[in-house]
Amino acid sequence: MSLFATLLAVGAASLASATPLQGRQVIPNYPPNELSTGFRLVANVTDPATDLTPSVDGWELQGIHTGAGLNDAVLTSETGRIFYHNGTASEIHYALGSILSDGGSPPFPYGIYVQTADEFDATYPAEHDVTINVGSGTIGVSLLAFPDPYFYFTVVRFAYDTFNNATAQFERNVPAGCTAITLIPECDVLPDLPEGSLSSHQFASPSKCYEDVSAINWPEYGP
Repeated sequence: MSLFATLLAVGAASLASATPLQGRQVIPNYPPNELSTGFRLVANVTDPATDLTPSVDGWELQGIHTGAGLNDAVLTSETGRIFYHNGTASEIHYALGSILSDGGSPPFPYGIYVQTADEFDATYPAEHDVTINVGSGTIGVSLLAFPDPYFYFTVVRFAYDTFNNATAQFERNVPAGCTAITLIPECDVLPDLPEGSLSSHQFASPSKCYEDVSAINWPEYGP
């Protein structure tokens, strides 16, 4: 199953923009959100015409074990992992935090790792891998915040956006047979850590998230 999500939130700018019509004030209307330290990441297919069969819309991010402390990032139709946004207030503000999850016994941190544009998957050399492995994760892989009006997480699975010099715009580069997704945080409870844990929630930051991602009718919202 091929999955794709864009690294650069190029679509967010269009969602955020609002041009007054003949001096009339435009009042933004966005889905209600909450604050939660824990959240699950729910897939939203950005172009239903390219969705997979069965549909992955509403599926959740999970890891599939590939070795000691190693997991490939996948989507599941069942309940996914609980994540948290890790970092100081300053790190979160400047997108220098990371996305973590707890696993193992005793629990220790698993981070989301994203290969750079110069790194490639060993099995699929044309693709960039996403993993959920032991450690602090890739710094800067985080939930988007202000000034973006929607709160979501973007990650590369197989391809980066490409820059079009003629238009001075980033364009999505979705490989054939893949579908573009956005991972949206759905609020959940971050479990307390048992005594002796190697994980720490000291810098687990409350994040904006949605109560029920699948229940949101996105076309109803916008500026």
